[in-house]
Amino acid sequence: MMADERKLFIKILELNCFVTDEIGFDELYLVVNEEKIWPQNQLFKSINPGSTTIDVKISDLIPHIKIDLEVWDYDYLSSNDLLGTVPLYIDEPGGPYTTDMIPNHEETEQAKYSIVWEIDYMSA
Repeated sequence: MMADERKLFIKILELNCFVTDEIGFDELYLVVNEEKIWPQNQLFKSINPGSTTIDVKISDLIPHIKIDLEVWDYDYLSSNDLLGTVPLYIDEPGGPYTTDMIPNHEETEQAKYSIVWEIDYMSA
């Protein structure tokens, strides 16, 4: 298999919160392709401003695609809110990269997040 045909994976390393959507903290979870990828084994993770370590891999990716990682806020009494998306462009191994969330202005006027991530080849 040639190098440009090898499958890639991305690893989400860190979630940075600059401004929460709600006062105090947000109840966040992350989604890719309609599948929740973080946190595992719980509905959400309470996030305060600052950095949160994340160790999530998204595997079996082909080069030259874009993935939209969605940042959701869990709501107890109403439907959950899509705060925004983080576009991840998959090309070749490298990183770590930091990509800002593009806010969904229908749901938030203030939330500001970024994701730290890297790309690598999958092991054979």
